[in-house]
Amino acid sequence: MSADQAAPAVRRPDQVPGRTLGPGVTAADLLNDEHGCRGLHQRRLRFAGGASLTGTAGGQGEAWYVITGTGLVDTERPGNIALAPGTAIWLEPALGYACQAQPGQDLEVLAVTVRAGSAAPGPARPVVRLADCEAERTGDREFRVLLSEGLTITQFAGLIPPGRAPAHHHTYDEVVHVLAGRGVVHLPGPVHLPDTVYLSDTVAEIGPGTSIYLPPYQPHCLENTGPGPLEVLGVFYPAGSPAAKQAS
Repeated sequence: MSADQAAPAVRRPDQVPGRTLGPGVTAADLLNDEHGCRGLHQRRLRFAGGASLTGTAGGQGEAWYVITGTGLVDTERPGNIALAPGTAIWLEPALGYACQAQPGQDLEVLAVTVRAGSAAPGPARPVVRLADCEAERTGDREFRVLLSEGLTITQFAGLIPPGRAPAHHHTYDEVVHVLAGRGVVHLPGPVHLPDTVYLSDTVAEIGPGTSIYLPPYQPHCLENTGPGPLEVLGVFYPAGSPAAKQAS
């Protein structure tokens, strides 16, 4: 690895304190410049039941994904959007929004702000539901592309069965968030873990809420050590296919 090449990073939820954005609303800044992840900033928004937040989409736009809970987001375009688990939304740059959790029910949203490149025309469908997206397969792994067409990024949801696949790498910059299941990520070093840089090969445990940054050409392998599927949500730049990988 060259001196100017970014190293991967692994961040567990207990290592990321939340910051208050407003009454009942917090944000956990999972991946950003501090972790070498300059092109894609990832944060997890938590709304207590009935809490609301008004803001503006940053960078070159934001890709949102509802993890749990229900609510409503009102935007200048396309208007009111009902939120439920599996809802993906593209917020174009500088787009104003007002998001509110349903009273009596907490809402959690994974938001990725695109810092790399320039603004894209935007997708024809800025709101999609996971259940409506076609399942695709690569080997024994399944993925569904949520947001990609008309954008410089691709957002996808993936299912990894129990077991380990061979190490591989991608040509794109990628941030991954574990939604459900447990496993380990295999990363030939160096690797950024909290307050430390490990220079040898690293095996880090992952579980719900863990975030992983994978720079271009970084060899890696996600191993599912549990009995059920390992569910992940990924966003990468530039846009392409999650199946595009090369053996390492």
